[in-house]
Formats: sequence, structure tokens, C-alpha cells
Amino acid sequence: MQNIFKPTYRNFVREPITNLINLLGLSVSLALVIILSIYCYSQLSTDHFHKNGDRIYLYSDENRLSRINTPGKLKEEIDLNIPGVESTVRIAGTLDTPVFQVGDKAPITSDLIFADEDFFKFFTYKVIEGNPDLAMKEPMSLVITKTLSEKLFGKERATGKTLKWDNDKELTIRAVIEEPKDNSCLSFSAVTSMAARKASMSKQNVEVDFGWGWLSFQTFVLLKKGADPRETAKSISSLIPKNLYPNESGAKLTSLKNLYFTQFALFNNNYLQCGDKKRLMILLMVAALLLLIALANFINISSSQWLGKIKQIGVMKVNGASRSTLRRNVFSEVFFFFLISLFLAILLIWLFAPYICNYTDIHFDQQLIFNPIFLAISITVTFALSLIFSLIPALHLSSSKAIDNLKRTIEPHTKNSHFKGILVTAQFTIAIVLIAFMVLVQKQVDYGCNKMGFNQSNVICIKLTPELFPKKDVLIKLLQEKPTVAKFSFTSYYPGTNISYWETHMLGAEEKKQLNYDTFTADAGFFETMGLELKIGRLFSEDFSTDVNKVIVNESFILENNLPDPIGVKFSGINFEVCEIVGVVKDFHYKPFYVPIFPLAIRNKPKAQYCLVNIQVSDYNALHNSIVAIKTSVSDLSPSFPVEISFLDQAVENLYKSELRFHRIFSLFAGCAIVICCLGIFAMSLFTCKRRIKEIGIRKVNGAKVTEVMVMLNKDFVKWVAIAFVIACPIAYYAMNKWLEKFAYKTELSWWVFALAGLIALAIALITVSWQSWKAATRNPVEALRYE
Repeated sequence: MQNIFKPTYRNFVREPITNLINLLGLSVSLALVIILSIYCYSQLSTDHFHKNGDRIYLYSDENRLSRINTPGKLKEEIDLNIPGVESTVRIAGTLDTPVFQVGDKAPITSDLIFADEDFFKFFTYKVIEGNPDLAMKEPMSLVITKTLSEKLFGKERATGKTLKWDNDKELTIRAVIEEPKDNSCLSFSAVTSMAARKASMSKQNVEVDFGWGWLSFQTFVLLKKGADPRETAKSISSLIPKNLYPNESGAKLTSLKNLYFTQFALFNNNYLQCGDKKRLMILLMVAALLLLIALANFINISSSQWLGKIKQIGVMKVNGASRSTLRRNVFSEVFFFFLISLFLAILLIWLFAPYICNYTDIHFDQQLIFNPIFLAISITVTFALSLIFSLIPALHLSSSKAIDNLKRTIEPHTKNSHFKGILVTAQFTIAIVLIAFMVLVQKQVDYGCNKMGFNQSNVICIKLTPELFPKKDVLIKLLQEKPTVAKFSFTSYYPGTNISYWETHMLGAEEKKQLNYDTFTADAGFFETMGLELKIGRLFSEDFSTDVNKVIVNESFILENNLPDPIGVKFSGINFEVCEIVGVVKDFHYKPFYVPIFPLAIRNKPKAQYCLVNIQVSDYNALHNSIVAIKTSVSDLSPSFPVEISFLDQAVENLYKSELRFHRIFSLFAGCAIVICCLGIFAMSLFTCKRRIKEIGIRKVNGAKVTEVMVMLNKDFVKWVAIAFVIACPIAYYAMNKWLEKFAYKTELSWWVFALAGLIALAIALITVSWQSWKAATRNPVEALRYE
């Protein structure tokens, strides 16, 4: 080991700057590759930890837009009639954010789901205290996560204690479980029984909700071993009454292990999370490119270093070193270098992973890094890379003649220069593609946030608590008294919240025409507050008491349903009341841009969950003071429930939270790849200047100017950037087009995106190389000519 370490150490200190660049670039790239690999592995193994996960399926119907929503009656019909199903569980989220309160402590908001009693038979969670199965069987019992328990009770034992739910009902805590894992599509802080859901809906039509009438639940089934998911899905579909759901024919059972990457999990629920496999593949591609850039740097730098060691190799041969010894020495030095890089990478992850995770909002299990299997795989890969990248120099140096090694310090470099040019061109190609992609992702996010089709500026949202809505008239008077409040509206719509989907039929037509549409409620002030444009008919009016059953639809509603004269058309609405169209507004994006605009009916109903307020002020300080004043006044009307106020433009931005997170992850890792590329180019410029130092001295003695010398040294890099730009443009165009396919509405692939990427790459190359070129060009030519 000592015989291997000493020459490695001597070679390292002989050229410390280039070796440090090489080591730093390789270590950072390995650290980032490991982080991305572990994150992608975590995402791809989502929900694989559940004990019965391979037999759990979610029922859905591909012919409905509310695909995963099912009737409440379906569970008992499955349990009675489908022999291939071992058990069934319905899950439902809450329409409003629940508020929990313990004693006289301040109330806190949390998320809550309702489930049937076999919930913990389906899903596996670590129990900290209590019996979760008991909680699902007893009415008004609750299971909470460890995080929520600490918020409510601190370090005290929570089991057996009670809390108030929405300042109305009492729930008894029967168990505390660990937080659902990050790589799970189920997200909740508390779970209670369906009996509690019925109690919470005591003032509503519970029989309809738990019957065939409403699509209110997500239905999971636990199949018996050997049961066929396809046949079981068809059997379940046959149980649903065709007179209520005539289009129910695309039945499907989606495995829990695949549910995370099934995009319909995005819609109509507030507890299911989903991911995007295409994004993961892009991130894995970035990881591979990072490694390629670092390895290209390693090849460029190490090959230049090996050429400088030709005399050393010649001396070793004269002293009796065999070819196998020389090859072993080359391999050992490369392996040692890679091994040190690997352990530095693990150290960097241990130090900086928390900050990276906090910035990018990605989560992965850091303990996997110290897993023996992971370490064994890492060392094996390191060994393989060392073998591959030491093979060519080892064969080349060991096969050369000793007399040739001693007669010259460096061999003809034409072929070597061409090879290095190819590697640098490849690096610039990768850099240009990554820069263009970063610009496009930001361009698409900006496009989505700013093209929604409604007013976002200075609009705030007050979430109506159970205490605020009964005091609606007082709240209206309070807002009218505020001089900064220009307009306001009460509505059930807010960007990012669930919107009801309804299937009904047209009235008065000869044929019973099916209608599918989204719907929410709003008052007469909604359209002015949101800045929506009226196309046909009229808006709601507070002067008309008959407007209670009137609706205003969007352009997609009349186009989808072929209504050339929509005013006065009547159709069956929610609860089967008669709705009449009185106006049509211009289409606006009430969902993210990757969802096409769907037919929408806005109903004029008193029910609302939000109050949108348009504030007119001159500067930020006035806006801040106005919001503080409004919150203080509104909080006095709701002492038992915390009042939440948020900006509408922030809610719109949250619609693109996943895109923003992807942009952050991609930008961080792509930026690191570009920096590593710069380090490699800097090291290359060092070698170039060193190799041509006598040439520079002769040119300067013959009258060459500093600028001429710099142009001579820089022109190769400019040429490589130009070639890389030509190669990168079609690659970037294809990759960006594929990424944009997921969006129903997307930004244009403008020419300036490619031009900007090319100019940035050129600037990076010139800035990186020019400093070293200038240093070489301004050096005393006498020193250059005396250089050995």
C-alpha cells in the first residue's frame, strides 16, 4: 500500500492546482449523482413499504374525469358480491381544513382523512402508542401522527386524551403513529372513521353521500392471492347502476405501487399525492450528464498529466519495471484517486444534503448512504470506472520503448488534441442543452402564472371559518368600511382547491343530452373582483332575487355541448335543481396549464368558503398595513378559529409548485454541472498555456501583441463552443418539446432560448480561459524562452 500511496502523493503535489480541480470536480459530481440517484430510487419505490402493497388496488373509471371518485354504496356491494376481494376500504378527504384544539390552547389547522375500519390492515405504519385498529372501529375516535401529537400535547402521552374538532365535536385519540413516509402517495396527519364523517355531515344529506348519488370516495380493494385485477375491475363496474352512471365502462384497478405515477391522482382529493416519472427520468439524465462531464475532465486532465510522466516511466523501465508493474501502478493511482473522490463525496453529502433538501424541497433517506449494500455497490462501481479509465493510458505507457521515453519529454500531441477537443465539445454541448432547458422551464412557469385569464394583482383571500360565515353581513360591513378595499366577493373557488365535477343532462331537449362540467359557487361581485370578461348575456345581479338558480358558463361549456344560443338553456344541476344559463364569460384557467380548460358552470349560491378582496393601494407598505388591519378586524369575528389570509397570486404560483420545485432541482444540479465544466476548461487552459509557453515567448519577441496571443489561445475554445452549439440545438429542441408535451397550454420554443444558451456557454468559456490566457500573454518572454 505504501509503494502505491507514495507515487500517488508525489504526483498529486507536483501539480496541485490541476489535481485539486480534478478531485473537486469528481467529488462534487459524485455527491450530486448519489443524491439524485437516492432521491429517484426513493420516488420510484413509493409505497413499496406497505406489507400488503402488492395486493392493494385503487378502483377508477377511465371514462369519467372524476376517475378515482366512487359512490359510497360501492364498498358494501363489493364486499357482498365480489369473491376475489378480501377487503374494501373507502377513503375521503375533508372539504375544509379541520381545526383541532386541546383545552384552552390556541387552535391549529391540520389535515384529516376519513376511512373504513380496515384502513390499517391495508396500509402499514409504525405504531408509537395505542391501538389504531380500535380507533377505526369506535365512533369519534382518532389516530394522529407523531408530529401532530407534539404540536397538540408536546412530549405528553396523547392516547386517551380528547380534542375539539372545529370547535364543535370531540374526538378521542386512540393511537399515535409515525408520519407517513415521504415516498408515499398518501399524505395525512390524522385519520378517523366513517362514523365520524357521518357525524360531521349531520346537517347534510348523509344518505345521498353514502349511497349511489355522489362520487365522494376513493375505493381501495385488497385482492385475494391469485385474483385477476382486470376481471375484478369488470366485476366491480357491473355493480354500478347504469342509469346513474351510463358511461361507467372503463373500469380499472391501479396497483398501489403504481399509483404515485398515475396522473389522475392529482384531481378531486386532498390527500393523494402524485409524481411525474418523466421529471425523474430528466433528473437521472442530469445525474448521468454530471458524471460524464466530471469523467471527461478526469480524462483530459489525467491524460495531460500522464504525457508529462513519460520520462519517469522510462526511468522505471530502465530500472527493471515490468509491463504488469507499470499497468498495476497506473491502475492503483487511478483507483486511489476515485476512492478518495468517493469518500469526499460522501462527506459532502453528510455536510450539505440538509441544505440541498431544504432548498429543493426533495426528501430522501440519508441513512441509505451508509448502508453496507450501497457502500459495496459504490466501491464496485469505483473499481470498474478505475479499470476502464486506466486501461488505455496503462497499455499505451507500458508498451512504449524505454529509449523513446527517455529521449523526449512529450510525444506528438495532434491525435491527443483532437481527442481532447472532442471531449471539450461534448462538455459544451451538455452545458448548452442544460442552460436552454433551465431557461425554458422558467419561461413555462412564468407563462402559466401570468396567463391565467383573471386578475391576480393585490387580491387577497380570507378563508371563511365556521364562525365567519354566519357573520357574513357583519364581514361585508367591515370590508365596506375599509378605504383600501375596492371590491370583494364570496365564492367556493380558490386556485389549487378542489372543484366539484358533475354529470347531469339537458332539460327540454328532444334527446336526453349528457352534460359533464366543473362547478363552483360565486356571488355577483366575483366577476368584477377577478376581472373576468363577459362574452354573451349578463352577469349575476343582486337586484334579481330569481338569480339564485341562474348560472354563468365559460366558452368551453357552449363549445363542448354545441350550444350556439346558450342564453336561457336549462339543465339539471347539483341536487337536481333546475339551472338556467344567463351569461357566458371568456375562458380562464382555474386549473394548472397541463389540464385543458373544461366546461365550467358558476352557480349563484350563498354557500362560500372564501372571501376574495381586491385592495387598491399605492405601495407595498400600504398593502401590508391594510392586510394587517383586515386580519385583525376579521380575527375579532372568529375568536375560536384561526383566520387564514393569503395572496391570490401566491395561490396561483402554488399550482405550479411541482414545476417550481423541478426548476430548482434542475437549476441547482445543472448549474453544478456547468461549474464542473468550467473547472475542467480552466485546467485545460493551464495545460495549453504550459505546453505553448515557448511559442508564446517567440511570438512576443517577434512583436505579437497581448490581444493577438490571447486570440491564438482562445480560438480553439471558441471553435469548440460553436461546434457544440450546432450539435446541442437539435438535441435541446427535441428534449424540450418532449417535456412540454405534458402541458395542455405551453409557451413557445423561441429562437432566443437557444441563442441565449449559446451566448452564455461562450461567455463561460471565454471568462474561464481568458484569465489564464492573459496571464500567459503578459508574461516576460525571456522567462518563457528560458522555461524548461
